[in-house]
Amino acid sequence: MNDVSPQLQDAIAHHQANRLSEAAEGYRVILADDPDHADALHLLGLISFQQGQLDEALGGIDQAIAIDGEVAIYHANRGRILKAVGKNEAAAEAFGRVLRLVPGHPGALSDLSGAQVDAGNPEAGLHFAIRATELAPDMAAAHYNMGLALMALKEWRPARAAFEHAIDLDPELAAGHYELGRICHEEMNLEAAERHYLDALEIDPAMIEAMTNLGNVLRASYRLEEAVECYQKALEGGRDIAAIHTNLGVALQEQGDFDGALEAYDAALAHDPDDAETHRNRAQALLQLGRFDEGWSEFEWRWQTKHFAAIRRNWKKPQWQGAPLGEGTLLVHAEQGFGDCIQFARYLPMAAERVQRLVVECPAPLAGLMSRIDGVDDVIAAGGPLPCYQSQIPMMSLPGVFDTNLDNMPAGGPYLSIAEATASKWSTRTGRGDGLKVGVVWKGSHNHQRNKWRSPGLKAMRSLIGVPGVSLVSLQKDDETIDLKAAHAFDQMIRLGQEFRNFTDTAAAIQNLDLVIAPDTAVAHLAGALGRPVWLMLPHVSEWRWMTERNDSPWYPSMRIFRQTSRGDWKDVIEAMREDLANWAAN
Repeated sequence: MNDVSPQLQDAIAHHQANRLSEAAEGYRVILADDPDHADALHLLGLISFQQGQLDEALGGIDQAIAIDGEVAIYHANRGRILKAVGKNEAAAEAFGRVLRLVPGHPGALSDLSGAQVDAGNPEAGLHFAIRATELAPDMAAAHYNMGLALMALKEWRPARAAFEHAIDLDPELAAGHYELGRICHEEMNLEAAERHYLDALEIDPAMIEAMTNLGNVLRASYRLEEAVECYQKALEGGRDIAAIHTNLGVALQEQGDFDGALEAYDAALAHDPDDAETHRNRAQALLQLGRFDEGWSEFEWRWQTKHFAAIRRNWKKPQWQGAPLGEGTLLVHAEQGFGDCIQFARYLPMAAERVQRLVVECPAPLAGLMSRIDGVDDVIAAGGPLPCYQSQIPMMSLPGVFDTNLDNMPAGGPYLSIAEATASKWSTRTGRGDGLKVGVVWKGSHNHQRNKWRSPGLKAMRSLIGVPGVSLVSLQKDDETIDLKAAHAFDQMIRLGQEFRNFTDTAAAIQNLDLVIAPDTAVAHLAGALGRPVWLMLPHVSEWRWMTERNDSPWYPSMRIFRQTSRGDWKDVIEAMREDLANWAAN
């Protein structure tokens, strides 16, 4: 800074005391007498930055640099403003200019590290952070930026150490607590993540990112009311961010407030009309409410989401829109889980009527069942070579093609079948006697994001064991033996789950049962698609396909639904099932 006049000293004193209006007026008085006063231009630019007027801030500092380009602090603050507006490469250039003026300046090295990380160059960011910490071991910001670089490189353990060191040096570094929360969140250590986000918010209650992520942790922990409160507080903070509206919508949807969820999604799309994640969530809310005409159209956004990136494929042929194919082959390819494939396989005969040849690609365990559906000419196990085809369509896009609604829903079952000889092979394995033979499943796949939410577990279902006149048959594939032994029920069920090689085996066993009881899993879909009686256990708010409040399903006429009356409590569901099962067996 050049020589400081008394007038400039007074303005700076106001500035340091955060009396920004008085400071700005003082700088303007100086500039009225001397329009080329570089320090006043620079400091007035800083006030504009503090007031969120970023264009004016850059304009003032650029004028100062044009007058005197050899003052390092001008370039440093210019870099910080550029970084704040997301112009990270330009910010890196500004910090580089500082280093040319003051070689080895630790603060500039640290700032350059942060800009490089934000610009997508974490290796360079790490290099500059290391240099900064070598020159200034007690600089918290340098260790913090080192943590950011290591995090971007997915080096979680050293990143954690860097943030912890930064906090040791500066306990009031809210951003350090926030980043530790992010690491714990990534590791699904939700308790630790919550603690770190709360620490960040205690220091800086206005940190919207920490408030939003705290909401995400609470939602993942099924504390939905608290999550909603966090998202609402984040929005009240003045930053009307689309992602926060979307997160709020998801939490409201999981509470069962679908109208509130749609309102939140619409608010998000008003800010970001092309956000695929929001469109996908909105589709599920619409479908759950039975608003199928809007829902199927929105559902097509799923292919543009990060969630679907892993299964998105570059198809060389166009997606089928339902028009008749006079010649050629239609390839229908399965997506998502086994249950989804089973549910929407009902559309294959309808598609076959409009095409010359229909080929289905599906997971190998389902291939045998798909091959027996009317109109299917060939089945390809997923991963196998594809045939020549003229058009293709994901299986879950078929409902939209056929304009499905509650009045025209196709074939509720049975639309899957197995050979009589195959069913006969399993007849003795399902038990003998005159009582009811009831197949049971108690949990879904561990890979499902909400498996804990949707699965009661065997211990919760323990009271179904021993109902007079009922013989229970385990259809549980995963962890069957472990769970039965843990519940002291190993010898109280006929155990078949571990014997199933594919869904044809499961279907054959189901054909020999009087009833299947299951949570929202592929086995429930399979029983419904076979037209067999099935009792479905659902959480208080379920997936979109089961809609709301109904105790039946338009998708499966043979299905009866038992829903939780309060979130997380399976007791009433199991007790109602036990009572009805006892009455059925007695009669």
